[in-house]
Amino acid sequence: MSWKANLVRIMTGIMKYDRKMAQKLTSPVRGPGAFVTDDFTKKVRVKTWDISGFRGVTINGSYPKNLHILMLPGGYYTLEAEPRHREIAERFALRDHMRVSVLEYPLTPEYSATDTHHVLLEAYERLVEEYPEDRFFLMGDSSGGGLALAFLQQLRDMGTLPMPVRTAVVSPWLDISLSNPMIKIARKTDRILPVEELQVVGEHYRGSLHSEDPLVSPIYGDWNHLGPVLIFAGTEEIMTPDCELLMERAKTLEGTELIFKKADKMIHDWILLRIKEADVTLDLIAAFFLEILEEKKETTQRI
Repeated sequence: MSWKANLVRIMTGIMKYDRKMAQKLTSPVRGPGAFVTDDFTKKVRVKTWDISGFRGVTINGSYPKNLHILMLPGGYYTLEAEPRHREIAERFALRDHMRVSVLEYPLTPEYSATDTHHVLLEAYERLVEEYPEDRFFLMGDSSGGGLALAFLQQLRDMGTLPMPVRTAVVSPWLDISLSNPMIKIARKTDRILPVEELQVVGEHYRGSLHSEDPLVSPIYGDWNHLGPVLIFAGTEEIMTPDCELLMERAKTLEGTELIFKKADKMIHDWILLRIKEADVTLDLIAAFFLEILEEKKETTQRI
């Protein structure tokens, strides 16, 4: 564990960050967002688009491959994306030459999950039509991770659009109700996430949907035939018990390869920190996506 990561871990407890997070969740701020064109580095090309009034961006570095990440930023379904999300998108575009699209999807309390999924589906349809040669990946952190996994199941059930070839999520919110009894133990070391306030946010987000509807709680859905899925969670966060529960249920899946990596001493959504462990995690995600190039090469050689 790096000294920076340990310092952040200690300071979140000293500064009672969970109380500050509770205030942010109670009164979410709305602004221009983290994906304003002028805020991107000049090293990438930025294309903006609009879905029912919600902004999306697609960025390219030099010599992009036909590999395309649809990135869903976390924010507990109520907070806007952070500048760090933009930096992560730039990282994949510049270092790995992948095209990256980011959707600023509808947030609660103004909107509910049905609104979010409607806009997300329309965005994916548009991207698939505009980039027909691209192979798509899904990536999300925190609530964005939960949304990605719920959307993956929705696409599988529809059967009308190409499935993402791989999915990677960090600290995914798998059960909107946070009802796993093991969370009571996990919250003793989670100094970031306030359970009660998150449960209120979850109620707003699910709207008329049942708390066990896979659109809001993907852990309860059908996990067959989703392709390779890479899941990260930290040992010091309340989202980890549901990730562990999912892995217990995943032993007899067909057409799905679940890979779970539990990061020692990591707090919730650590990829948003500028620490060595975040870089390592992003490198692993990039390698996981880029593996399909080797698979394609092996297939071509066999033919």
